[in-house]
Amino acid sequence: MKNRVFIIEYAKGSDKGFDGFRPDSKPILEAIEEVTDYKTEIVFYRPNRKYDLLEYLKEKAVAVISRINPGNLKEADEYFQFLKALGNAGIEIHTHPDVMINLDFKDILAKLKGTKLGDDETYFYHTYTDFATRFPADLDVHGIRVLKTNYGSTGEGVYLVSKKEDGSIFSVEAVNNEKYYYDDINEFLHKFEPNFDETVSEYAAYFQGKTGFVGCRYLERITEGEIRVLLVNDKAISVVHKKPQEGEFSATLFSGAKYKYESPDEPKWKVVVDLTMKGLKDIKKFLNGQNYPLLWTMDYILDYNEDGSDKYVLSEINCSCVGITTELQYAKDVAEVFIPKKKKKKK
Repeated sequence: MKNRVFIIEYAKGSDKGFDGFRPDSKPILEAIEEVTDYKTEIVFYRPNRKYDLLEYLKEKAVAVISRINPGNLKEADEYFQFLKALGNAGIEIHTHPDVMINLDFKDILAKLKGTKLGDDETYFYHTYTDFATRFPADLDVHGIRVLKTNYGSTGEGVYLVSKKEDGSIFSVEAVNNEKYYYDDINEFLHKFEPNFDETVSEYAAYFQGKTGFVGCRYLERITEGEIRVLLVNDKAISVVHKKPQEGEFSATLFSGAKYKYESPDEPKWKVVVDLTMKGLKDIKKFLNGQNYPLLWTMDYILDYNEDGSDKYVLSEINCSCVGITTELQYAKDVAEVFIPKKKKKKK
């Protein structure tokens, strides 16, 4: 009889505690056991044993929670196909790979142009030819632009590019603050070309059309930090103020940013929480008929409206493996997703 909720982890990665598990995995499963009748278990995904694991989960799983950052996998597409096979077998997948591939990649920022969440100056440079043709003019608009690799995580592959008065180009990478100097735009384009990897396997079904870089406006108020709305499905459970380290333009933990968690009911966060809730309808069409992600975030950078009031510009969505290691109280919010609907109605 199927009566278990599983967390799937990967044995490698820097996200492990002293016991070899993610520090938030056991608390999430313990919370699920507290509020449901399900038993729980953690299993490890190993590419060379995936078929054995597939059969084991088909036999016992009601639902699985993926807690693997696809960036830690050499064959991420293979893992996504594994999750989809579980879904096809009638198992609940949190979060479904069809959702991750649409929301977790940076091109969602370009797809949301024309909505309240999107910025009209965002563009997805899918190929190097497109980039070399269009980027110089895009850079000239403000003299500065942010480039984000479409499949990056934790700030990797994010560059701030600016053009000086003499035509020279200055670039800095977010994660390591490494600086690059180029004599002109042509040298920059030539040196940047290797960053475009256009060789995608014909079998990589989930990653077709996903190579490239997303170009965004540089928003000076990034120095005030990013505002992260943390969600469980379609419910906001926290607002996180991510303050960058002085001199940095990236607000990730890996670049030294400080995180402060607050209630989404705080009056000062009403505008960004309302924007997020209203924006869910624009995101829904990218779910491919699946549920909203189990545990996910929408990150914003502050800008100004014409009247001088605060404007929140969506900068990123994360939904493949959001951690709550420092805020384990949110495990209860995650667990409540697994309460059978009949029990929820009785409350």
